Amino acid sequence: MLLGIPKRSLTIAVALVGIALVYILGGGQQQGADESGGESPAGPGCQFTVTADVLNVRKSPTTDSSVVRKLLQDVTVNAEPTVRNGFRKLADPGWVAEEFLAPVEAASCS
Repeated sequence: MLLGIPKRSLTIAVALVGIALVYILGGGQQQGADESGGESPAGPGCQFTVTADVLNVRKSPTTDSSVVRKLLQDVTVNAEPTVRNGFRKLADPGWVAEEFLAPVEAASCS
């Protein structure tokens, strides 16, 4: 017994809390992957391919902004039509220099 609670009950409670956390945290990540994953029946939407060896994704549309992650060459990204200061806004949070993006064939950013 620990704190007056049988060990078996504590083990079950901890396992249930762990499963709940995995379900809650894993569910959010999986949903984001599904949304940015495959193409819609109407076409690929606003998508670009990275042309730079490594492309910095920044917090805001300026070179002074902090880098939040990096994208490798030939990766396809979902974007928005918004372009500011030469930076394109991505569907996932972040901005990238538009000069290092090539539009995906049949993609539409209107």
